[in-house]
Amino acid sequence: MIENTTQEQSHYSNQPQIALPNATAVLILGIISIVSCCCYGGGLIFAIITLVLASKDQKRYLANPQMYTPGSYSNLKAGKICAYIALVICLAYIVFIIVMVGTIGWETLRDPEALKAYFESMQ
Repeated sequence: MIENTTQEQSHYSNQPQIALPNATAVLILGIISIVSCCCYGGGLIFAIITLVLASKDQKRYLANPQMYTPGSYSNLKAGKICAYIALVICLAYIVFIIVMVGTIGWETLRDPEALKAYFESMQ
């Protein structure tokens, strides 16, 4: 059994390294998730997709790191970090919206004049 593993590793070390299949997509989706954080939860969707793709490629990389380029793994990690940042920002934004709706009310938030009057009454 150990001989097969050694033969497989030497087989992969003779082949050129390839990029992880979703590394670039993970990086791009991670950046998009940060940019779209304040679009009423749109960043949350991109962040979740990014993390799912990243976990699949990370498992693939950890199973056989000699087969993949280190640069693609770096892109994967950067995209994953972007997705985590986007998750935190999106969740904070959603909590902020819930608090605003709970304190001010939905109708006041939708009417600019009523919102202006609300803030003027607070001063």
